[in-house]
Amino acid sequence: MFLYMFLIFIVTPLMELYILIELGGAIGALPTILMIIATAALGGILMKYQGVQLVKQAQRQMAQGQMPQQAALEGTLIFIGGIILFLPGLVTDVIGLLLLIPPIRAKVAQFWLLRGAKRYASQQYHYTVDAEWQSRDPITGHIKYHRVHQEGPVENQDTNKDNNKNPNVIEGEWRDDDSKKHQ
Repeated sequence: MFLYMFLIFIVTPLMELYILIELGGAIGALPTILMIIATAALGGILMKYQGVQLVKQAQRQMAQGQMPQQAALEGTLIFIGGIILFLPGLVTDVIGLLLLIPPIRAKVAQFWLLRGAKRYASQQYHYTVDAEWQSRDPITGHIKYHRVHQEGPVENQDTNKDNNKNPNVIEGEWRDDDSKKHQ
């Protein structure tokens, strides 16, 4: 995480500053400033137009009963691309413009959706059991106290194929003994 923060807040601004100084020396300060303003305006226009188109696409998908994950992620990328274009600098402008090009944005969104699906599928789920109860020994009449605390991975649910019981159901009986206290 520190590496990402270092790259975003230290390396990127220094790189942008260096490129702006070199470009300003090559073409002049005024053309460089006008180019930065033009890319910010272009970003705003593209962001608005493509955002409206994407909302219409998402509405069509929802009307057909489909989940618009791709459209939602592309909308986020449009927003990020537009915000990046408002930042002064040529490297961030190139990145922002790339995010506003529909085929590139679609590929980036597909990559992130696939990555998220793989991460979700590969997670190992865990369970935690923490229970306390008391029971009466039917022979002696003594009260026994029970406590269970157990953690572990969820086992394969196909282990109970032979019997028709649901492996997610814990069978047992429960009785309210508080009614005896009021008698």
